[in-house]
Amino acid sequence: MGRVTLRILLLDDHRMLLEALAARLGAEADLVVDIREPAGVETVVAAAVRSRTDVVVLEVSPLDDERRALITALRRRLPDTHLVVLSADEDALTAGEVARLGVEGWVSKEADVGELVAMIRGAAQGRAWFPPEQLAAVLDRLREDALRARSRSGPLDGLTDREREILAAMVCGEATVSLARRLHLSVNTVRRHVGNIYAKLGVHGRLEAVTLARSAGLASAEPTRSDPVPAR
Repeated sequence: MGRVTLRILLLDDHRMLLEALAARLGAEADLVVDIREPAGVETVVAAAVRSRTDVVVLEVSPLDDERRALITALRRRLPDTHLVVLSADEDALTAGEVARLGVEGWVSKEADVGELVAMIRGAAQGRAWFPPEQLAAVLDRLREDALRARSRSGPLDGLTDREREILAAMVCGEATVSLARRLHLSVNTVRRHVGNIYAKLGVHGRLEAVTLARSAGLASAEPTRSDPVPAR
């Protein structure tokens, strides 16, 4: 049985490198390669969506804000697409950061192209790989995230930031009308948020919601001086 054809998107600022890699990878019978310079997050993500990309290979030297935003957007819009990074350095902290962002493999630009081919095929099968010298940093970052998620587990975790803000105001005893004015929302919008809070917490009214919030350690939200609350 032959290999399944994989659709690859190569992203790099260096056009000559892109074309050389595309020519080498394209010689593999199971790889269909597209190339693009990573200019504009939405443009790149849209191209990946259109081509139904299986594996994105992205150069991250350096890992700047645009690269972070691109990785985040690809992970959000294409959760089944696998991400592999190319880098000119061996910085363990950068490896840890891209692992947290959802990257599954790391290949040095100095590596043989055959290693990149193996990495692409492995990533497509769900196998992650980072160089041994970077594994400690990668595991430390992932362990930090796991501990942080565990510490946040509780009855309020399902709330959005806005819902938590409104619930904190309810703990403070702020009325719906004044809360709406302070947050520059309509009263109906606040009421809709409150209804969502009740549903997510599994309660039937303000008292139950406030009691649960206090037991979970949610602090009340006092109005700021710069944005006063009108009298009820």
